[in-house]
Amino acid sequence: MKQPETIIWDWNGTLLDDLAVNVETINAMLHPRALPVITRRQYRGAFAFPVRPYYASLGFDLSRENWNDIATEYTDIYASLSPTLALAPGALETLAALHRAGIRQYILSALREDLLADMLQRFKISQFFHAIRGSANTHADGKIAHGRELLARHPIRPATSLIIGDTLHDAEVAETLGIPSLLYTRGHNSASRLRQKSHTFHQMERLPALLA
Repeated sequence: MKQPETIIWDWNGTLLDDLAVNVETINAMLHPRALPVITRRQYRGAFAFPVRPYYASLGFDLSRENWNDIATEYTDIYASLSPTLALAPGALETLAALHRAGIRQYILSALREDLLADMLQRFKISQFFHAIRGSANTHADGKIAHGRELLARHPIRPATSLIIGDTLHDAEVAETLGIPSLLYTRGHNSASRLRQKSHTFHQMERLPALLA
């Protein structure tokens, strides 16, 4: 694979290893509703954007529950578990290696932007990114529109860029923006689903060599 001049990273499930916390969070919401809890394998086989149909597929009655309340509940539980979060194995070293190689790096995330900025500070990796673009709310939507804004505001050439994420939606965003994609198989979607959509990789620490 030819080395890109720009990489646009996804955050949750890609650079941030939060698969286990997401499964724990959704199960903490399912249990009090007397809905079946799910395994990590089931989660990776079902999780999708937009997230409302995903919640409905798990049994949430969106005709009776307020969507804003559900989104807030998820955010609150996730936040309570967030002290256990860590970067994906090899992510720090990979970001540093790509930075040394002169590759411009950005983040495009469905996470609320202020929370994203706080997490980059927490993990001491803000210096690797030219800019970040997250959501304005807790609904995990609008990633395509935010991607267009990122391209409009920064010197990003789609043909020489690469989007790296961990979900089918990241490939869909990349396709819409006219940017090649590469999908990480240790995140929120299973490897078998991702391989149907784009090229994949499994070990973050091998990425610099893969792109060299």
